[in-house]
Amino acid sequence: MEDYQVLAKIIQDYPDALSERKKLHALFSDYFPQDRLKRNTLLMVFDDGIVTEMKGLTQMDQIVMHRFVKSVEQGYGIRTRNAENAVFTWAQAMGLQLDNNMPSARYGGAPEERAAEDERVKEWEAVDSDSLYECEETPRGLKILKFVDFDEDVVVIPNVIEGKKVIAVGNHAFKGCVGIEQIIISEGIEVLGNGVFLNCKRLKEAVLPSTLRRIGTTDPTGCPAILGSMTKLEGAFEYTALESIKIPDRVGYVGENTFAGCGKLKKAVLPPKLKEIHKSTFQWCKSLEEVVLPRDLEAVRISAFEGCESIKNIDLPEGVMSIEEGAFAGCKNLESIYIPDSVVEIGGGKGGNGFLQTFGEPEERREDLTILCNAGSYAMQYARTQQIRCASARY
Repeated sequence: MEDYQVLAKIIQDYPDALSERKKLHALFSDYFPQDRLKRNTLLMVFDDGIVTEMKGLTQMDQIVMHRFVKSVEQGYGIRTRNAENAVFTWAQAMGLQLDNNMPSARYGGAPEERAAEDERVKEWEAVDSDSLYECEETPRGLKILKFVDFDEDVVVIPNVIEGKKVIAVGNHAFKGCVGIEQIIISEGIEVLGNGVFLNCKRLKEAVLPSTLRRIGTTDPTGCPAILGSMTKLEGAFEYTALESIKIPDRVGYVGENTFAGCGKLKKAVLPPKLKEIHKSTFQWCKSLEEVVLPRDLEAVRISAFEGCESIKNIDLPEGVMSIEEGAFAGCKNLESIYIPDSVVEIGGGKGGNGFLQTFGEPEERREDLTILCNAGSYAMQYARTQQIRCASARY
């Protein structure tokens, strides 16, 4: 039986389910027990008010279809294909007459048009939710303190709760939710706190909103881990199963340990205006192969890439001034790193002889590790002091 036929049967046998979300959710769990993504996307269409609007229609053309799809796609940050399939399934189940030119499983503009749209900042649309959250009011909007609903494979964090705008997800809000595999953070949310997804061990994908401005905070309230006399600010995605991450362009701060211990993370794209890669941001990301660095980067802090043993080449952008101790320690497969003339400090001003060598101990790094630099630069002086091969940056 096709999905729309199953949904049509639910509507026919349980007509009151369209006015009782909890009942509809329970029925979806019964009829689609192995496909949580399908259940969630169908509920997104329902929650967005589209099903109510469909009740007043007898047919649906491409223009209406496009409007519905964009509403779900932008409001929940999900992929176009998933939004299309969910909207189309509801339309078929409700017996709407469909445009003959409308593809049955895919809809939208040409691929290049959709790609161009994805590059634009998404328009903020309300995504309400009756899921259970503990919240706190701030002068600018709600801050989610804790997620107290059951884990699903896919969780959409709403930007409106009980009619009030959500502006932030606070410290440790989803800590230890080991059943979640994908997090979709709705447009309008601007801040993610410390340890917000700490130890979400199955979390493979995080869809971040274009409105996001900050990941982590310098305020440890609520989530300090005291290590002797030091306070460790736990990372937002620390010890998750993320495989890749793209941080939105508006983000100007990514805190300490943000991706520490993400052993499956292979690629990270950092926002262009980020000025610092903070302490231990990518520490022990053993699978990390590619990092797109910010063009405005000024400093790489202590142990930022320590233990990233899959990285082979690094090109630091012009303008970087400081590379601190242990920044690339444990990168045992690092073959080359370009260090621009703007760098005037390596190893915290201690010549790399502090508590941890900037590129690790000699026996821990490749014998042919090469610092690419210009003649007479600080990087050349450092390379010779540390007995690391240096070569011309003109290659």
